[in-house]
Amino acid sequence: MKNNLCQQITGEASPAQKRAIIHASGPMQVLAGPGAGKTYLMIRRIRHLICHHGISPDRILVITFTKAAALEMKERFARLTMNGYSSVSFGTFHAVYYQILRSGGKTRNWLLISPKEKKEYMKHCLSMCRIEDADDDTFGKLFHEMSRLKNSDDPQKQELYSVGLPTETDTEEDDLMEKYFPYIYEEYNRIMRENRKLDFDDMIILCDKALATDKDLLFCWQKRFSHILVDEFQDISPLQYKILRNLAAPENNLFIVGDDDQSIYGFRGAGPGIMKQFARDYPTAEQIVLNKNYRCREEIVRASSLLIEDNRERFAKNLQAEKQGGEKVKLHLFSSKEEEEGYIVEELKKIKPENLEKTAVISRTNAQAAGLSKVLFRHGIPFHIQGKTGCLKEHPVSKDLSAYLRFAKQTASHLAAGKAGTREDFLRIMNKPCRYIHREALSSHIVSESDLLEYYRDRPYMQKKIQKLFVDLKRISTLRPYLAVDYIRKNIGYDSFLSEKKEGSETWMEIADCIQESYRNLASLDEWQSAEDENEAANSPQQRNTEDESKKRNGVHLITMHGSKGLEYDKVFIPDVNEKIIPHNKAVSAQQIEEERRLLYVAMTRAKEQLEILCSGRPSYFLDKLRSSNHVMIHP
Repeated sequence: MKNNLCQQITGEASPAQKRAIIHASGPMQVLAGPGAGKTYLMIRRIRHLICHHGISPDRILVITFTKAAALEMKERFARLTMNGYSSVSFGTFHAVYYQILRSGGKTRNWLLISPKEKKEYMKHCLSMCRIEDADDDTFGKLFHEMSRLKNSDDPQKQELYSVGLPTETDTEEDDLMEKYFPYIYEEYNRIMRENRKLDFDDMIILCDKALATDKDLLFCWQKRFSHILVDEFQDISPLQYKILRNLAAPENNLFIVGDDDQSIYGFRGAGPGIMKQFARDYPTAEQIVLNKNYRCREEIVRASSLLIEDNRERFAKNLQAEKQGGEKVKLHLFSSKEEEEGYIVEELKKIKPENLEKTAVISRTNAQAAGLSKVLFRHGIPFHIQGKTGCLKEHPVSKDLSAYLRFAKQTASHLAAGKAGTREDFLRIMNKPCRYIHREALSSHIVSESDLLEYYRDRPYMQKKIQKLFVDLKRISTLRPYLAVDYIRKNIGYDSFLSEKKEGSETWMEIADCIQESYRNLASLDEWQSAEDENEAANSPQQRNTEDESKKRNGVHLITMHGSKGLEYDKVFIPDVNEKIIPHNKAVSAQQIEEERRLLYVAMTRAKEQLEILCSGRPSYFLDKLRSSNHVMIHP
């Protein structure tokens, strides 16, 4: 009976997958290359543990790195088992740590810090260093470095050398990390403690300390789960790994799945060496290599393997493609950035609208993706940035800016009649940024300054706000669209309004950049309005079949190499594979260079059917082997 059940569970699996699924007890390491079917394997292993080995579902813990991955695995397991074993625990590392801390009463009176608060605290720290104009890139670097330190499991990490505030002459931003970081690190964490705030990295540190000092808490959690499965193990930090080892002891039923070739989060303290460290820590652990790629065509697998084989810190793998044949990888050598962008635009125009959703352009940095989005926007090609924005015309930022321009234009047109723009447009802009104007102040379909001033006749401070708004609107009506948007963002304060958003403020700011850039060649608001009218006519319900369909409009995905992890597309373009971009010009050590190569490898292996690599100027030396390969077709 058990053999039949085992056959039923592993019937469609490959021999390597079967070995992993039916593994009985003790530690196991599964090296799963791109497209190797690791989720398929993991959910069947969970079912096998329950059905074949009699493990209670509530004693199985499955850990992933993102909420989305945890939810997807949970849903796929529910479908596989027809919701038969709902007590299996699926969660992220941070969710597990939070549960541990909460169960031990370690988080009383502490709150998780919000993204907005993090930025405010950091701004304070930087202002103490006389740095007032730091951009999001600087914030990101500082937070990444803090995260790397906290996750390093280095006993010396808190013992940063003493440093005072900088002198007036020490203001060069290039020296920020080297000169000011120790002070910034200490001051930031002091403010966090003072305000009883925690970030995710603090949770890891507190969890490690709690399990080390509270033996009852550790024993409780060791007994709670008899089997632990970990996805994307290569992304784990040393401190996370230490906690994991403690939770799995003493039975050590630790089943880890990962790929050292896809370790791309060095800034979090992760590295490919963790895979070999596992083998050293568990010398009796069985190791299985899933070397069959079910995602990519053979030519893509061959070309990407040629790239990654140049890395030294890795397990050797003989990767094979399940899908034979297919087009060769295309390598384009362009003489200029404009020529490269023009090619991408023309190729995307050839793709049927319904297939754009299956296409991605994967860039090294957010700045590159944002730059390309401006080009696509000008050419009317719908796109998503990091899967969040869809068609820009439908995005709230676009609607806000359009409402400002439209209302300003209407105000100028109706000035002689003492009227202004429509109530609909004014509702959209009146409190962006906040002016405390109430809906009740709008008594008719047409909004006028005089009506608003009359409504607030007993509140002079509100009348000043309204007068200032209409002065700004009059000024906007005299400017070219590009400068008008710039005025709205900087003088009126729309950028400040966006920066106060709890999540996604950087992405929304990039969208504002794209929209503003698309207006660069428009001479007047009249010309802008004509373009808007043409666009609206082209996308009317009659042209799109239904209004709902327009909201689900397809678009090409513009993502970064880091953001592409775990995703797949029929067709992938990788632009700017040039020297100083990939590898990044700040990658100097052998370790950093290998991580850059892994980044490109991850990007290449997102492509299922077609892959095009583009360069303008000097090609990256990462491409040297590919240029002489018969799996790659070069287009000079």
